Amino acid sequence: MKIKKLLVISLMVLMTASLFWACKPGDTGDEVVIDEPVTLSMWSFTNELENAIAHFEELNPNISIELTIVPTEDYPTKLKPTLKSGENAPDIFTGEAAFIKQFLEAGYYDSLEQAPYNVDASKLLDYTVDIGRNPAGEICALSWQGTPGGLFYRRSLAKEYFGTDDPKEIEKKFSSWDVMLDTAREIKEKSGGTVFVIPGIGDLQNMIMAQRDNPWVVDGKLVIDPQMIDFFDIAKQMEDEDLHGHIGQWSPAWFDSMKSETNVFAQLLPTWGLHYVMKPNAPDSSGDWAVCKGPYDWYWGGTWLGVYKNSKNKAAAWKFVKMMTLDDDFSRWYAKETGDFLSNMDVVEEIKDTFSDEYLGGQNHYEYFYEAAKGINGSLFSAYDQEINSMFMNQLTLYVEDQVSKDEAIANFKSEVSNAYPDLIVE
Repeated sequence: MKIKKLLVISLMVLMTASLFWACKPGDTGDEVVIDEPVTLSMWSFTNELENAIAHFEELNPNISIELTIVPTEDYPTKLKPTLKSGENAPDIFTGEAAFIKQFLEAGYYDSLEQAPYNVDASKLLDYTVDIGRNPAGEICALSWQGTPGGLFYRRSLAKEYFGTDDPKEIEKKFSSWDVMLDTAREIKEKSGGTVFVIPGIGDLQNMIMAQRDNPWVVDGKLVIDPQMIDFFDIAKQMEDEDLHGHIGQWSPAWFDSMKSETNVFAQLLPTWGLHYVMKPNAPDSSGDWAVCKGPYDWYWGGTWLGVYKNSKNKAAAWKFVKMMTLDDDFSRWYAKETGDFLSNMDVVEEIKDTFSDEYLGGQNHYEYFYEAAKGINGSLFSAYDQEINSMFMNQLTLYVEDQVSKDEAIANFKSEVSNAYPDLIVE
């Protein structure tokens, strides 16, 4: 009887264990079967996920996603109180590079290193994974895209002024800041002062900020990296020599500078700038562009997504996040559908040699961005970036326009940061 009882108990244990492991979410979440219909709520500041959502719903007929789009300028202020209260909070929400760290530091994203996620993000670009970590170092948000920057230049103007439009040759004309300044002078001279190297000084900020050794805040203290001091000098030199187009980013004139009739040689934009800025706003200049490296590797923006910590539909929500970021089949489909550069480097390695883009005169932009992505440092991102960047650029502009001295601009910048963040040490 004892043996029989032990056998029965052992069988029950095995059956229970088998049931547990059959239902336990694994590394991908695919082991969870969603039998009952589930409606997920999702918030974002962009409509770029609409096609991906439709694709997901085809693959998962029991799961539907209701997408709420809030304009970027209103997104953090509307989303944060909703997440804090939990009332009508989304199951999934996105975060842009400018404010993703705010959400992470507030603890609104669930840790993806625990069940039901148990994420393995080893195939993703390192910097995108690092940016998606909370203060404890846990991965809480993932990105499906990498956003290295490039110098997009006009082939017709390159041939006119330099005798070639070959990206490898044009890259030599922008190999350092000093060389870039000489190239800007050459363009100005050969065009009779009618064509400028870039739209405006504001277009330089992301490239220069990517060269810092430190983020804005280290151990609760404001750090002004030497690269940012150098930016004052670079900007003033370009202003005094009239080497830029005096065009503000995101202004109507900035978009016009990408069109076929333009007095601007190059645009400094990241991967998404090609597909979501240049193509829709300047279709008439298609084929007259190419991309090459500027003085440094750099990045601009990016979008992350994760699961709300108090979501009641975590397993279903993870299915979407996982598909967007870690599913190779989806990544292949998304790259082909959008041309956007992926964070999934397994797939990038597989497809990078197969791309060409008519807008870039048939150039393989994927091949270029694959190399450019390797030099990105994600440790420079912080929760302070959006506001401090704006404060810095405001003071730099005042200096460039001779409204304040360099020392006054730096002092004003420190004062603004201190007033906005009284808990920071500002020396």
